[in-house]
Amino acid sequence: MKIRFAVVDDAAFLRELIKNIVTSAGGMCVGEAENGEEAVKLIQSTLPDLVFMDMVMPEKNGIEAAKAIKEFAPETKIIGCSTIDNEDLIEKAKEAGFDAYLTKPFTKDQILKAIDKVLPHQGETTHGRT
Repeated sequence: MKIRFAVVDDAAFLRELIKNIVTSAGGMCVGEAENGEEAVKLIQSTLPDLVFMDMVMPEKNGIEAAKAIKEFAPETKIIGCSTIDNEDLIEKAKEAGFDAYLTKPFTKDQILKAIDKVLPHQGETTHGRT
């Protein structure tokens, strides 16, 4: 898997968990952020193929951050990760630009399947980089 990804979550252990799962599958982590405000800056500077983003975070939540990210990087895929399994929230996430949604706790297989769903051609990056 040749993808460049970022992880955004206010819980450090979850950032580390996702990072370990995706890097062990061949992905390259280009950065981490602990809130939506940091996420927007990180994505602007690194332009990853994929972002794993928590929904509930300080300073700017996942929906607000996703809207901002999709404005300048519409090709970046966003996978939402949240403990909230609410149809209204999931619908708002999709409207904001989330490409997939995982409910915490999730498994390694669920993470990898979500990546396959949003980036079916894992050998290619969305920004022309390998």
